[in-house]
Amino acid sequence: MKILCKYAVVRFMPFTETQEFANVGVVLFMPKKGIFTFKLASTQFARVTNFYDDLDGVIYKNSLKYFREELERVEEVSKQFSSEGSSVFFEELVRKRESVISFSETSTILSDDYNNTLIDLYNLYVGRSFATKEYRETIMNKSLKQILNSKGNLRYIEKSLDADYLTVKLPLVTTIGKEIRVIKPLAFQQNNPLALIEHGEKWIYRLSRLIKAKSLVPEKILFAVEKPEKISIAFTRAYHDVTSQMLDLGAKVEQFEDIKNIIKFAASDLTPESVEDNFSGLKWHD
Repeated sequence: MKILCKYAVVRFMPFTETQEFANVGVVLFMPKKGIFTFKLASTQFARVTNFYDDLDGVIYKNSLKYFREELERVEEVSKQFSSEGSSVFFEELVRKRESVISFSETSTILSDDYNNTLIDLYNLYVGRSFATKEYRETIMNKSLKQILNSKGNLRYIEKSLDADYLTVKLPLVTTIGKEIRVIKPLAFQQNNPLALIEHGEKWIYRLSRLIKAKSLVPEKILFAVEKPEKISIAFTRAYHDVTSQMLDLGAKVEQFEDIKNIIKFAASDLTPESVEDNFSGLKWHD
């Protein structure tokens, strides 16, 4: 039988002035049974320390260490209360307060196994289990389209192009004069090097068919890529193998974060100065 649980997401917010925060854990409470539990990220959490690149990493490490110790005490003390007393205790714990580490608003969920539910919630809010390679590329497409189309004379849209008897759907296509330009964002966040290569080669093949059918010319194709998060010799070699194939195709390759060079490709009529003026303040959405 499923039982109602309450939960809140643990947030690390070192700069209250900007209200920017990173999810670093989840606390879960089962009122009916008076059970409190939690799961926090590691003190070596690269995503957080990389995001706050102007913050001393020791601040995050120490803050989370002391907070973990506090939650461990809360977990132990909560066992002494009745379910009603535990509910009051939980609400007091997660109430809004100004601190480097705070909580989101409380939410509810039905669960028949609170340990599995805690792990699922952690994977969702901290591990970002929803953020698959496909999801990431959707975000990349959306962000890039918004930036490109914020310039009045540019209009990049999703469009299908014919390659003989095949049709290839592309996320970012425009026509300038009589030439068609294509930008294809690719996220190389696969679980193994073979999957990385297969993903890249799938799009190399599709675009090579369009080139062969004379629907595109190679120099008007740009791959906007994100390097793999996993660092190893195998992943590095796989990534360089795929990007080399893109260059051999005749296409251009730019890092997704390198907005200035992507804009130069997207609108060759813009001067470097106008690109800087119009786009220097824009940032990718994640």
